[in-house]
Amino acid sequence: MSQLKEQLAVPRTLADGSVLETIHTTASTSGLLLVKMHNKSYALSWAYFSNAEYFAATSGDDGTTDERIEMEFLHRRVTLHGRNLEKLMDGITQMSIARVHESPERYLATEYVRDMGGEIVTRIDIEKRG
Repeated sequence: MSQLKEQLAVPRTLADGSVLETIHTTASTSGLLLVKMHNKSYALSWAYFSNAEYFAATSGDDGTTDERIEMEFLHRRVTLHGRNLEKLMDGITQMSIARVHESPERYLATEYVRDMGGEIVTRIDIEKRG
């Protein structure tokens, strides 16, 4: 397993004792499970994946920054929003990401994200396509 996969596969225990689950990778996977907050999940097949594009952080009018990855599947467009998402592109290219968890924005201020450059997905948008 590559160092990236080892780093992404480990759930992080934070200083307050809570566990931050973000990205889970595997050597090979046939699908991607997107786990949204409030008990809603989507399963997509990597067989229907066509491309992905990473967009670096941009400052909004309110001073916030948002990185995003847009992924195209046969009948879905998935947009991942968060921080330090450029680390995910390797896993997406290799189709080795098995799960992505949406995490509350309060975790943006954790040491793992702020100081260690850890990846976090704060919003997952899924759109149906024609």
